[in-house]
Amino acid sequence: MRTTLVLTAIICLMASSPHWAAAQRGEPAIQKPAADVGTPEAAFSGGPIKLSKAAVELLRMHFQGNQVPLIPQPFRGKLDTALAAHDWARVEVAKRELIAAKGVVTALAWQQSRFIATGGIGVAEQHALDLAATGSTGVTETAAMLWLYSVAVTLTDGHKCVDPAVKEAHLDRLWGPEFEPTARIIRALPEERVAAMRELAIWLETRLAVDRTDDTMCRTGATAAEVKPDAVWRKEAATARRLLMKQLTAIAAVLRAGPAGGAVPARPDAKKPEPAAKPEPHAAPATPPTPVESVIPAQPMTSAQPAAKPMEPAVTPGAVSESKPEPGPVAAAPDVRPAAGPETKP
Repeated sequence: MRTTLVLTAIICLMASSPHWAAAQRGEPAIQKPAADVGTPEAAFSGGPIKLSKAAVELLRMHFQGNQVPLIPQPFRGKLDTALAAHDWARVEVAKRELIAAKGVVTALAWQQSRFIATGGIGVAEQHALDLAATGSTGVTETAAMLWLYSVAVTLTDGHKCVDPAVKEAHLDRLWGPEFEPTARIIRALPEERVAAMRELAIWLETRLAVDRTDDTMCRTGATAAEVKPDAVWRKEAATARRLLMKQLTAIAAVLRAGPAGGAVPARPDAKKPEPAAKPEPHAAPATPPTPVESVIPAQPMTSAQPAAKPMEPAVTPGAVSESKPEPGPVAAAPDVRPAAGPETKP
């Protein structure tokens, strides 16, 4: 089903609910359990994640005002503390606890709100893999967009890493078998939808650049990340940002040419970007450029509620539609920080 974004939303707002679309097709949908909602400040209250003014605005845009999901304690505190520390092994443990207690959609709601608030590549990658693992027909484009966003952030913020090989290694990881679930989605989508997701990924990369502090791709062990001074790497990132459309177009084209389940094609070389005439500022247009599906409903829903009718204008994302019964726990999310122990697998 083709959807229409409210162009002032940050991500995934629809003109018609996928829950409604699933009902018309006779398909079941993942229902969001009843949950409290509140202001962005309340949703992050008492935790280590400090919201900027821009983050508050974006959260209100996406969740229709002060209807940000309030993830219950103690799960919220554990998850936010681990996220702020970029400790992805701890995030995964806390996320599984939340899924066991409150369900998979509550965990996806936590991921979505934290992605909007921070733009972090780690939570974006987790969200991409977890959405792909649901098997939901209503979130395939979002999973693809988040993978493209992760590639875009690697190409820009990767310049903060002192060792340039670290950035290339992270691109290889995104290209590798761990992210085959998202690669299959990108191969299956129509070319025009991949192009639309690419444009949105680039818009989000630029829009969220100022608040991003995730340095996990620069870590090569248990020690702190080795990063360049802001004045140095941000200029390099701005130059790389001007080339994102060309590079993501090439990457998506090669990825789509690879056979499903076959050998992974060689990744296009991103080591030698063409020089840009002048760095592009961090500011992004106020509106995202393209439609994309909803991920999580802003309004609590229960199985007793009827399917939502299409809304005009679209300000509330719908439930996640699915073509099969509600899945069990999502696959393990990626550990984007090399650590002393074994890497977390999906």
